[in-house]
Amino acid sequence: SPFEGLARDLRVSLDYYSIDVNDAIGPQSVDVAQRQCFDPAFNPTFDVNNPFCLGINRVANDGAIGNVLLTYLNNGRFETDGVDVAIDWAFDLGPGRFSVNSFISYLISLKSTELPNDPLVEFAGTLGPTQNELNAGAYDWKMLNTFGYNLGKWSAALQWQYLPSIDSITAATNPATTIAGAGSYNLFHLTGSFAFTDNAMIRFGIVNVFDEAPPVLEGNVDP
Repeated sequence: SPFEGLARDLRVSLDYYSIDVNDAIGPQSVDVAQRQCFDPAFNPTFDVNNPFCLGINRVANDGAIGNVLLTYLNNGRFETDGVDVAIDWAFDLGPGRFSVNSFISYLISLKSTELPNDPLVEFAGTLGPTQNELNAGAYDWKMLNTFGYNLGKWSAALQWQYLPSIDSITAATNPATTIAGAGSYNLFHLTGSFAFTDNAMIRFGIVNVFDEAPPVLEGNVDP
């Protein structure tokens, strides 16, 4: 049947992932560097020679805190799980062949903390986290699609990336924050090619077809 012909080259994959990492390596934040020096949980005797205090410099004459030197430590931990859906589909359309490649990622949870004894913080749906070498921007979901058409020696493709609206990183610890995250964002790229021979091809394209400006992040909306 016609439907069988359309579905012949349809591939769909559904993957669930669950990742739990302890002793995650990452750079200290200034807050944690100071806590590890001045908090009795890390420096019970407030010893100035404690290794955690070596990066805390003092201003000459008045003793105020000066430059804080940060380093990488295996102190962090994080947990995350989600679902990834991939769709690959190609079928004959008119004189050529049309293809669709779609990738949708749904984030169920992303919890992280910089110190082992601190509670995990849920960052899903926010622009965080910025710790444990994790990529900032824990979108609830995101999508990347590529629509292609091949006709003889010619080929063209339109790529569409979509990011939904997202909360500020501060919302992870303060749901009532007045700091805004970012609105939804669409980005389109157009590419094409022509094959002169099996070994020679010319490629061309337009990046950001609609000249979409990047969204403003972490702006204070409180009047």
